[in-house]
Amino acid sequence: MSGVGADGVKEEDRKAFLDLQRTMFLESQKLKKLEQQQRQSQVEKRKNELCLQELGSLPPQVNCYRTIGRTFVLVNREDMCRELEQSCKDNEEFFVNSKDKKVYLEKQVREAEENIRELLRGAPLLAKQIAGVQ
Repeated sequence: MSGVGADGVKEEDRKAFLDLQRTMFLESQKLKKLEQQQRQSQVEKRKNELCLQELGSLPPQVNCYRTIGRTFVLVNREDMCRELEQSCKDNEEFFVNSKDKKVYLEKQVREAEENIRELLRGAPLLAKQIAGVQ
């Protein structure tokens, strides 16, 4: 019996399991990162909307300052509003565009999980070894 380890588990099954496990881990990490970016984008969009709302309630002659690092720079109110509106659009666009990517990553994770289950059903010795049952 070539390709069978001392514990009776085929090396190809063990290698396939490790590959599937790695794939599932990587896709899960990508999914978590994307979800984090989506949340951050929504938070930033909401902040910009609130700033626009507050700027709209102020008289036109009020000075507006933008932070750059630790300093504050005087900017034109219209420019500030334009930049905030553009940022809102960009964040909304990112969120909409990333929905498809999120669906794809969720599908990849589900497929990897199903492939692992299928492999373990077909290799009961490997399943026992992973579960720690002798």
